[in-house]
Amino acid sequence: MDRIKKIEIDLKREIGFIINSKINDPRVGFVTVTDVKLSQDFQCLDIFVSVMGEDKIINKTMDGLKNCSGFIKRNLKERFKLRNMPDLKFIYDSSIYKGIRVSELLEDIKKK
Repeated sequence: MDRIKKIEIDLKREIGFIINSKINDPRVGFVTVTDVKLSQDFQCLDIFVSVMGEDKIINKTMDGLKNCSGFIKRNLKERFKLRNMPDLKFIYDSSIYKGIRVSELLEDIKKK
């Protein structure tokens, strides 16, 4: 396993912990970090998150996460010994919602 992949695994776990236990922003509810992708030059970190709920809730949560990115970055800096902490970019991951929808459709077909 290469160095970047190991760092991504640690970042994913730590970001999930920070979001769900340290953030007090009322816009941010329960968020699941589904994946993270660190650029080769360590300048950008894409954070893929899943949020259950309506579009309005998802949009509020994404705004809250963007607003808290400085707080998350400071917490990560305390934990990781990277020369430069990458810029954080939150991306909504709809794959879980799509998987649930496919399961529902398959169940409907099975009943017929």
